[in-house]
Amino acid sequence: MATTSLPVAPPLPLSATVDGRTLRELLSVTREELAARLNSDTLVAAARDNEKKFASWMASTHWPQLSGQVADHLLGFLEENVVTIFAGAWSKCAELRKAARETLDDTKSTVAVALADHDFTWSIRPEIDVLLNGAKVASIPFTIELACAVSGLELSLCKGAINRVSSGKCSCKAQISCADFPPVWERPLAGVDLPGELRLTHPITIVH
Repeated sequence: MATTSLPVAPPLPLSATVDGRTLRELLSVTREELAARLNSDTLVAAARDNEKKFASWMASTHWPQLSGQVADHLLGFLEENVVTIFAGAWSKCAELRKAARETLDDTKSTVAVALADHDFTWSIRPEIDVLLNGAKVASIPFTIELACAVSGLELSLCKGAINRVSSGKCSCKAQISCADFPPVWERPLAGVDLPGELRLTHPITIVH
C-alpha cells in the first residue's frame, strides 16, 4: 500500500459502535485539515481532463478556492454511519449468519458468538466533477479506505441482529488518495478495548 510523506496525525481513541456516529466524526477530520492537504497542482494533475480546459483555466486563474471546495465534497462522502460499515463486514461471516438465523427461528432466544480475529477493509471510489460555466470539464478521482483489525470480539444476537458488543479490540487506519498519487491524508486509530456490555440502540441486522 502506498505511503505518504505528509505528517501523520497522532492516534485517536476509537469507539467503533456508537450509534449514529459517522466516519467523519470517527476520524475527526475537518474541512481545514483536508483543504491543507489537497495541493492544487496534484488535483490538476489527477483530473481526467481530455481537452485540458480545466488545466488551462487553472493556469490562468490559480483558483484559490479549489482545495476548499474539493474538501467540502470529500467530507460529504464521509457521512457513512460507522455501524453500517461494521455491519457490512460482519454480515459476510458464515458463523455469525448461522447464529443469527437461529435467533430468527426462536425470536425469544439470545445467542452469544465469539468471532475469530479478523481484518476487513471498507473503501469507496468517488469522483468529483469540475464544472465551468455549468458544463463538466473534468473529474477528479479519489479513493477513501478504512482498514480494520478486530480481535477478541464477542457479540450478542437476538431476532437476527447484533444487539450488544460485550468485548473486543479494534485498530483502524484510514486514508484518502487522489488518483494514483500517494495518500493525501491518512490517520491511524489506536487499538482500544471496546467497552463491555455495549448495548446498541439500533441493532445491526445480519439476516432478515
